[in-house]
Amino acid sequence: MKQWALLKPGWQKLILYLIVLCVTVFLAAVLQWFVIRQFSSHLAEIQNDQLQHEVQELSASITERYTAWQAELKELSSSLGRDMLNQGKRQYPEGFKRETGSFYVLDEQYHVIAGQDNREMKSAVQQVKWLQNGCAISPFVTEDHQPAQYMVCRIQGAQMGGFMVRTVDADMLSGIIKSKPVNQHEVLFYNNQFKVVASRNTPDINRTDITNATRRLLEGNTGVVEDGGEKHGIGFSRIGEEALYISVEDTGQDIAERISSFRKKLLMVMALILLMLWAMLIQFRKRIVKDAIVNSQVRDQRRDEDMRQQQDTYYLPLMQTIEQRLQELQGQTARLTGGDDLKLLGFYHDLANRFEAASSQGKGASHEELEYFRELNENFIQGRLRQESSLGELLTGVRTLRDELEEKMHDNSGISFTDMNEVLSESLKWANRSLNMKNIQVILRQEPVPSIAAQAPMLYKTIQGLLENAVQAMGQGGEPVENQERSRTGFRSKRKSHMLKVSSRLEEGEIIILIEDTGGGIDDKMRWSYFQPDYSQSSQEHTFSLYHMDAYLKTIGGRLKLRNTDQGLQAIVQLRR
Repeated sequence: MKQWALLKPGWQKLILYLIVLCVTVFLAAVLQWFVIRQFSSHLAEIQNDQLQHEVQELSASITERYTAWQAELKELSSSLGRDMLNQGKRQYPEGFKRETGSFYVLDEQYHVIAGQDNREMKSAVQQVKWLQNGCAISPFVTEDHQPAQYMVCRIQGAQMGGFMVRTVDADMLSGIIKSKPVNQHEVLFYNNQFKVVASRNTPDINRTDITNATRRLLEGNTGVVEDGGEKHGIGFSRIGEEALYISVEDTGQDIAERISSFRKKLLMVMALILLMLWAMLIQFRKRIVKDAIVNSQVRDQRRDEDMRQQQDTYYLPLMQTIEQRLQELQGQTARLTGGDDLKLLGFYHDLANRFEAASSQGKGASHEELEYFRELNENFIQGRLRQESSLGELLTGVRTLRDELEEKMHDNSGISFTDMNEVLSESLKWANRSLNMKNIQVILRQEPVPSIAAQAPMLYKTIQGLLENAVQAMGQGGEPVENQERSRTGFRSKRKSHMLKVSSRLEEGEIIILIEDTGGGIDDKMRWSYFQPDYSQSSQEHTFSLYHMDAYLKTIGGRLKLRNTDQGLQAIVQLRR
């Protein structure tokens, strides 16, 4: 803390800004990480749902397609297959094909009656041990390097027993995949030997894939698994005793691109938000600094007002009392110096001269008495001169002390002993020079009032402001009223001037200053607004508004009152002695 206190305010501010910036960036990074994580999780859930939904759709399509193929095979076996089997002779040795694969007709000894002689087919059919509802599906075998599966149905109603067989090859299974809309998913069908039996891409067929995903798939798991950073939707479709395994891999970069795009947009938004927050922080700090400055100014103003109030309560009355006592002491000292007592300075000397003249004629006092009177006269003169010197020094000291007191009061707080009668006279002279006093009669009545300790410029501004308001009110009130008077030659009109009365008088404990005009008065409903800080109609920069007049007078223990009269307004200034 000591090292921090030793830093310059500029460095302290820079360090605080850097700390706030680092914390803000850290919080923004944490927020971005959390939002990206939530967005990625949401996209992953959507991706998983899409993969599982596609697996379920493919499983349903496989079941539907196998059901259709089996129904077609049963229908052919009950008609065409039965006829071929009843004929009992070899037919279609080159192959018996229709639109949906190759067909075969076998007798109970698995001899080919119709179709190409295919050993893989016969071997697969011989492995079928149980026919459900008269039909069954063989395991996958490899025929011409391609995986194939055989569907077997028993021929009903023939003279001898037999089977009708159809081939389910990779093209037929791939057709199920190709019937779906092309998207970013790669769909593969697997047999139980990890071999691809159907794909949208022909080169993939009969490929062996032994991966974590295919292992999970052939174990009978369903759902979504991740292998090598790629997600696979896995499932299977049960076909009789066999199963066809489905793998849907999301090979597209849509999720990554969406996450990257979202991250960029989020960065832009967060950068914009950070800039806005930074700007708001700067504005907020400026507002705080401004409020702190204003509060400091208000505190200083209140402290000054409290000091002035204490001055008005204790200091100024004491100074006024001291000044009054000094003035009285100065008068008393002045009265003590000189006067009738100085006439005695030569009395004893004249008396001694008279005794000496009388003694020369033989009628006066002795020589010892004459010397006594002369010595007494000299002592009296010297004592009186010393007294006069001391009184002169005392008078000079009193005058110096009073001047110093007034100078100290003026230097420390701008306060001096001000004569209010002089303030009124000088303010009226200012009004005659600066204001339009035409058709305004001024009546000035002044009584002797003591000087008050106050700031003379403020008192001048207050009185001048009241005079300006009065003159403006009389100027806005229109021309003076004309009165008709009777004379010996008849009636004559006489213009009646506006009247401005200014007076001062001394009452018990206070000085009263009255400024009365004939300008029509004020609206009592607006009286409160006249004393608001933002209300002023004065065009003079050196005068006060009513609010500032009243505020200043209160600081020196005075008051300002406004009273409507019959013809105008009377402003009453009350000042404490």
